Amino acid sequence: MKRSLAVFCLTALCTAPVLAEVRLTLPDDVVLLSAAQGHAEGQSVTLPDGVNQLLVRYDGVEESRSSSESDRHYRSRPQVLRFEASNTSLQLTGLPDGRGDKARFAEHPTLTLQDSAGRSLTLVQDEMAVSGLQIGVDWSDKLATYNRGAGKAALVASVAAATPSATLPASALEAELQRLFLGADPALKRRFIGWAANQL
Repeated sequence: MKRSLAVFCLTALCTAPVLAEVRLTLPDDVVLLSAAQGHAEGQSVTLPDGVNQLLVRYDGVEESRSSSESDRHYRSRPQVLRFEASNTSLQLTGLPDGRGDKARFAEHPTLTLQDSAGRSLTLVQDEMAVSGLQIGVDWSDKLATYNRGAGKAALVASVAAATPSATLPASALEAELQRLFLGADPALKRRFIGWAANQL
């Protein structure tokens, strides 16, 4: 009886569908601020297959010889990264080694994405405009706001661009526009009205 139960369990485990996922390893100098989907554990992020988006910041450290209080940090502005991958392991690369390189890289970070075979993947990167003190910032909210805009790494824009639009009857389009407008926040409503007025 125990043997047949063990065989049944082993068979069930072997025939169960394997969930495909993308596993991204971040270098120590890269801080994950937000992931549009997926979950992080340490310097590793597990994401679903398909188009993914991350918000990261480069934080290079030049260690002082005297004490850690004298360490110099070279921080970039938040970077929005968008890429597409399926069932693979990835890593962010292209980070600098030297002190002068870290300062230059923090000003103009250019990251690259490689799979486990060392092949480069297409990575769309855009700098998120932020101002003021950035303590206690809700980065997930900032990323959602970015995605409502027209940034080149915006997730909604990339999905919409990849999906061919079907022609809808005018009444259906009007109903959809009304639904979207009524569901928008006041700032988005004002931007839309300004845009629509300029289109007339």
